[in-house]
Amino acid sequence: MADTLAGCGVCYRRQGRSVLNGVDLKLCQGDLVSLLGANGAGKTTLLRLLLGFEAPHGGEVRLNGAAMAGQNRRRIARAVAYVPQAHAAPFPYRVDEVVALGRLPRSGLFGPPSQHDRALVAATLERLGIAHLATRPYTALSGGERQLALIARALAQEARLLIMDEPLSGLDYGNQIRLLDQLGRLAADGFGILMTTHHPDHAANCSTRVAVLIDGRIERDGPPAEVVTIDTIHRLYGVRVPQDRLRFRLAP
Repeated sequence: MADTLAGCGVCYRRQGRSVLNGVDLKLCQGDLVSLLGANGAGKTTLLRLLLGFEAPHGGEVRLNGAAMAGQNRRRIARAVAYVPQAHAAPFPYRVDEVVALGRLPRSGLFGPPSQHDRALVAATLERLGIAHLATRPYTALSGGERQLALIARALAQEARLLIMDEPLSGLDYGNQIRLLDQLGRLAADGFGILMTTHHPDHAANCSTRVAVLIDGRIERDGPPAEVVTIDTIHRLYGVRVPQDRLRFRLAP
């Protein structure tokens, strides 16, 4: 059975101010959904609610058709994995050690990694093309390499739904393109991916769907060609972009 994650009429308030107001958003395996929104629109808050890190003040989050509230955290982690923005680890863990942390929801906190755990970590690194980095200190990696290592950690959870908070932030153009290519491959392999981004061109190029968060609601949610328009960009960012600038797909 395919995994699904859905926000159903989700509402959230912060210091008496409404941040999210009746958000509906669904993620299924095979989806690559880009979430667009201006700074302060509530994108990260919505991700935290979908991950179960916080509880909504109205509506609910449903995992595989059942309310997430009250579900066991370990069970949630086996279905949904989080990929934060690339960050610097406080200690120089090896890359394979960072990736192996993704096994904790299945193997538990105690005891050494099993042979299966080690084999899965190695296979995940190979899948993302970073097996040669396995014994390198995580702190010595480039931004793009760190982001791939964090995705590998999420894949090691064997979760089929991935939530990513601005995974392209801080990456140079080459690493952005490489990462978008990897995300497309993962979606084609049956992973469901929801990522936030500030770049309509990224959303238009790689996504199966684009969702637009404005004034605490999902105003549009559909195919990129229908959603990423002059009017949408104006609503989001207050600028009008000429039509020819919206031809985001690169020539072969």
